[in-house]
This record gives sequence, C-alpha cells and structure tokens, in this order.
Amino acid sequence: MPDASAYLLRRPTRSDTVPFSTLHVEIWRATYRGVMDDEVLEELQPSSFAALWMAVGSGYDEGTVPDDGRGFWVATLEEQPVGFLFFGPGRDEDRPVEQQVHALNVHPDHHGTGVAQRLMDEGLGPGAAYLWVAEGNGRAIRFYERNGFRLDGTSADREDGVVELRMVRPA
Repeated sequence: MPDASAYLLRRPTRSDTVPFSTLHVEIWRATYRGVMDDEVLEELQPSSFAALWMAVGSGYDEGTVPDDGRGFWVATLEEQPVGFLFFGPGRDEDRPVEQQVHALNVHPDHHGTGVAQRLMDEGLGPGAAYLWVAEGNGRAIRFYERNGFRLDGTSADREDGVVELRMVRPA
C-alpha cells in the first residue's frame, strides 16, 4: 500500500468530470452500505454527480471559482482518482463556525494510507470548521476526532433516511 506522499493533490479540472463522478458513486456505495437505503445507493449513477464535477472543474479551468473560502481538492495515484475534499462557507443558518467541510471522501482501497489526512492538512488546514457525518460511520468519526472535531449533540434527519451528526472543530 502506498504512503501518503505517493498521492498527487491538485485542483479538479473539467476533464475530471467522468472519473471523479464514477469514483463518487463507488465511494458512496462502499461507505454508506448499511447506513443509507440500498435502493438509493443502487440508483446512484455517475450522472448523479456529473453536474457538480463539471461545474467545479470548469470553475478552476476558467478561473471563475469564487474567492469566498471555497476549496476543492482531488487526490490521484498514478493518475487514477482516489479521493476528494470540498469545503467552503457553512450552509446552515445555525452554523457554529463559518467554514464547513462539505465532503471528504476516499475510496476504501486507499483507507489507511494517509491520503485523507493530506487532503485535510493541505486543503482545509487547522482552522475552525464544522461538518456533518453519517451516524454509524465510526471510521469517519474517529478520523475527524483525531483532527480536533467533536460531536456537538446536533443531529439532522435527511430525506434519504440517513441521520447526520454535526461535528465542530473550534478555533
């Protein structure tokens, strides 16, 4: 298994749309099996995420990503996509801090390599942030706890049946 230094971290481009949309589905199916309804997971297709990846990649290609604290990073190994990080201004009215981690996902084949830690360190940095994590995703909760995040007792029921727990890392 490669170590964290073997991975390339970079900004996404328009050409990442198909490979990262496919990776997004693979990660969700592997990570959320037993947490999210299987039928929902099976209905996911790369096209479910293609608009997101196209918009993000196009923004970096064209230099139009807003300068509002948003960050998008992808990780590759030998040009193959393995993970990604999205963060930016919090979407919640009752946000505890301004910055939110919207997604940090790594393919299970690359768990334990340190690539998620590199995405967190080099992408987000050490500042205050919050995030939502699926109840039952113990691996992610432990990872975020190692990075200074703590469950704050707030939960939310999503439309797809997933219960999310809020974690906060203070300044």
